[in-house]
Amino acid sequence: MADDLDLDAELLAQMRDDFLLESQEILERLGQELTQLEQAATPELINTIFRETHTLKGTAGFVGLESIRKVAHQMEDVFGAVRSGQLTVTPALIDTAFEGTRVLTALREDVAQGGSGEGEIGAILTRLEAALHGEPTPVAPKPTAPPPTSAPPLTPEPPPAETETRSTASSTESTLRVDVDTLDTLMTLVGEMITARNALQARADQLRDEPLLEDVVAVNRLTRQLQTAVTAIRLVPVERLFNRFTPIVRNLARELNKQVRLVIEGGETPLDRAVSEQMYDPLIHLVRNALDHGLESAEARRAAGKSREGTLTLSAERRGDNVMLRVTDDGHGIDPTRVRAVALERGLYSEQELNLLSDEQTLHLIFAPGFSTASTVTNLSGRGVGMDVVAQNVRRLRGQVTIETTLGQGTSFVIQLPLTLAILQVLLARVEDKTYALPLHTVRETLLLSPDAVQTLQHHAITFIRETALPVYRLSDWLRGESNAVGVPTTTLKPAVVARLARGETVLVVDELLGKQQMVIKPLNAYLGAVPGVEGAAILPDGSVTLILDMDGLVA
Repeated sequence: MADDLDLDAELLAQMRDDFLLESQEILERLGQELTQLEQAATPELINTIFRETHTLKGTAGFVGLESIRKVAHQMEDVFGAVRSGQLTVTPALIDTAFEGTRVLTALREDVAQGGSGEGEIGAILTRLEAALHGEPTPVAPKPTAPPPTSAPPLTPEPPPAETETRSTASSTESTLRVDVDTLDTLMTLVGEMITARNALQARADQLRDEPLLEDVVAVNRLTRQLQTAVTAIRLVPVERLFNRFTPIVRNLARELNKQVRLVIEGGETPLDRAVSEQMYDPLIHLVRNALDHGLESAEARRAAGKSREGTLTLSAERRGDNVMLRVTDDGHGIDPTRVRAVALERGLYSEQELNLLSDEQTLHLIFAPGFSTASTVTNLSGRGVGMDVVAQNVRRLRGQVTIETTLGQGTSFVIQLPLTLAILQVLLARVEDKTYALPLHTVRETLLLSPDAVQTLQHHAITFIRETALPVYRLSDWLRGESNAVGVPTTTLKPAVVARLARGETVLVVDELLGKQQMVIKPLNAYLGAVPGVEGAAILPDGSVTLILDMDGLVA
C-alpha cells in the first residue's frame, strides 16, 4: 500500500512538471495571440485562443491546480461566447483577457517555485464574468501570487501596439522531453572529449606518425559531429523568447501614449536554452529604452514626416557558431554629440578623453554605469541604470553588443551570442613566460605593431587603424593590475590584438600569438572566489593549465 502511495506521488509530481512546461508555452503564445486578436479578430485566431484556454483548464484540473483551472475555465467561456458570436472583441475585453493571462502566469510561477498555486482569484473571476455578460468590467487588484515581470499591469485608453510575426513555422515532429541536467552532462562529456582530442592532436603532430594523424582526423570529425548534435538538442527557437515581449510592448506603448507596431523576424532561429533564459533581462532594458527614448510620440513623428505609428523590430539570425539578435526602432536615433555632452556634464569622462573617441566609441559610453540622457526620472528611465546591465549580462554570456544608429531614422542594438556556453573559441597568446587564452569573440583582428606606428597624444599611446585612433597598452601591464600604464614597444615589431571591450576597441601588445584553439572552460576552485579579469581555466594540449581572460574585467 505504501509503495502504491509513493508511486502515485511520483506520478503526480511528474505530471506537474509536464504541466509547468506545457502551460509556460501556452501562456507565452496567449500573449502574442491576444495582441494579434486586437488587430484582427479572425475566426481562426479566436478558435486558437479558445483551444489554448481549454487545454490549460483541462491540464490544470488534471493535476489538482484549482485556481488555475477556474480562471482558465472562465476565460474559455468568454472566448467560447466570442466564437459563437454572442460577444464582440473590444479593447475592454482584450484588457480583461490580458489580466487573466497575467494572473494565470503568476499562479503558474507560484507552482514552479514550490507553492500551491492557490492565490486570490475572486477579482479576476468577477471581471471575466462581467465580460462574459457584456457588462462593464471592474479593475482587478493584483493577485496574492507574485506577478511576473513579463506581463505588467495594463493601463486603459492609450492606443495599442500591434504585432507582426515573420518566421517560418516549424514542422510537427515526434519529441521526447529530456531532463536539462542530462543535457548538461552530455555537454560536459563532449567538452572532455574535445580536451582529449586536443592532446591527441598535439601528440600526433609531435610524433609525425602518419597512421596516428589519420586516426586524429577521424576523431576530429566524430567529435565535431557529436558536439553539433548535442548542441542542437539544447537549442530552442528564439521566438519563445521574443513572444514574451508582445504584451510588454503593448502595455508600455499604452503607458507612454505611443503607437507602436512590434515586428518579430527570424523566430525560428535556434538559441541555447540557458542563453535564451538569461537574455530576457537585457532585452527588457533595450525594449523599454527603445519605446521610451528611441521612438517619438505620434505628433513628433508626423512633424518629422514619418507615420504616426512607430516600429520596433526584434530579429534573429544564425551566423556560424553565433546568433545575432537585433532590437531595432525607427525613431530619432542617437546623437554622438549629445552623448559626449552628457558624459562630460556628469563627470564620467574628461574633455581630453572624449576628444580621443570616434563617434562609434562615443556611442558605447551609454553602457557606462550612471549614464543617462533622460532629463527627469520616471518609472522607466533616468536613473542611469539599465544599459550598463545590458552590457554586463551580455558579456557574462560571452557576447558582444554594438550600436548602429542614424539620426532621424532609428537605432539598432546588435547582440552577438554564442550557440553554447560550455565550449569556447580562444586565441592563445604568450605574455612574458606564460600562456593565456583570449576569448575569440573579444578579438577583432591581430597585427604586427611597429615602433613607428605608435604615437603619443595627450599623454596617451595611440595607433591609427583605418584612420581611427585606438589606445595602445601592454597586456602584461593589465595582468599586473596596471591598466592605466602606458608601455609600448620602442625598438622591435610586436604582435598585438585589437580587442573589442566595453570601453571601446583597444590595442593590446603581447609577446607571441600561438594560434586559435577550441577549449572547454572550467570554473576556478570555489575557495579562490571571483578573480577579477579571469573567466575560468582550461587544459592545454600539453596538459598544462591556462587562464581564460575576462578582458573587460581586467580594467573594471
